[in-house]
Amino acid sequence: MVSVALRRTFSIAMVILLTVSSFFAQTGHTTSLSFDKVVHNFGKFLASSGAKSCTFKYTNVSSEPVVINNILSSCGCSVPEWNKAPIKPGESGEIKVTFLNDQGPYPFDKTLTVYLSSSQKPVILRITGVAYDKEKPISELYPVHLGPLGMKSDVQNGGQIEQGLSKSLKENVVNLSSKTVNVSFEDVDPALEISIKPSKIEPGESATISYTINTKNGPKRWGKNTYKASIVVDGKKTGKLFKSQAVILTPYTGLTSKQIDEGSQIFAERSSISFGTAKVGDKIPVSFKFRNPGKKTLVIYKVETGGDKMEINCPAKIAPNATATLTGTITAQTKDPDKVFIITLITNSPQRPIVTLFVNGVIQ
Repeated sequence: MVSVALRRTFSIAMVILLTVSSFFAQTGHTTSLSFDKVVHNFGKFLASSGAKSCTFKYTNVSSEPVVINNILSSCGCSVPEWNKAPIKPGESGEIKVTFLNDQGPYPFDKTLTVYLSSSQKPVILRITGVAYDKEKPISELYPVHLGPLGMKSDVQNGGQIEQGLSKSLKENVVNLSSKTVNVSFEDVDPALEISIKPSKIEPGESATISYTINTKNGPKRWGKNTYKASIVVDGKKTGKLFKSQAVILTPYTGLTSKQIDEGSQIFAERSSISFGTAKVGDKIPVSFKFRNPGKKTLVIYKVETGGDKMEINCPAKIAPNATATLTGTITAQTKDPDKVFIITLITNSPQRPIVTLFVNGVIQ
């Protein structure tokens, strides 16, 4: 039998892995190669229809030659092909990705991590789609119903965006009703630009929602934010919202090595603590010590607690070469033999714009 301690250690490791993977899997930034897209959606197709291929086109927008050193796929079912030769400034090319479609019917979301000679941070490309065994009703393929419209998820994934930049994305929507509908949006978030094409959707047909999250518009926000717009059908509000969630971070990919070295830094004495065993209703004390060995003041823009009942006190600024302590309490609410609480700090450190802390234990 696996011990509770071992299971708890495994749970924390998985949470850390998923958190780090999420952080790097949605950046899509590079200062050298400009891609025409970072996500390709194959849509839905039969699992028996054979392999599917797509291309990601790029252009070297830097002043130096760039080499694609390697591309790692998250699954052996996705095979990338690319030119190994240096890409000259202004030169274009493409990465071909073949999805083997050999794992049976299932929805998939695969990543390809592109390592470039010009950047320490890889570019993340994604391929998505649904392989199905037999035709399913549209209502099952688009299970989230927003009035007469159907979408695949209630909240769209906007990924991560650096403060001062914008990100454009697209999502499919389907008319689940038996009549033609005209769709538009109202009460749009100041940082959200949104449109739909075609705006007139026939029964059973789909349309594409194109939207841009522009961090320059509206109030400055940090960390996890949800951008909303009211869905209007035939001139009337449906009472339903289009929602996209994005994490806003300090700019870091466009900085030089010197700017990064001269910026603030954050180092935690430890990134996880164990409280042992607690009972429902107990207040669990929390304490993490930090230091800033950087040359500029460390600013902690936001502390996020993942929806758990926490009271966290954290200094907003830490001077160069100074230390500080995050303190607080967590109220245990439900029984859990492997509970992991997550505290996320959004900082101005170009090396660690997002810091994740873990508090784990047994709640009886």
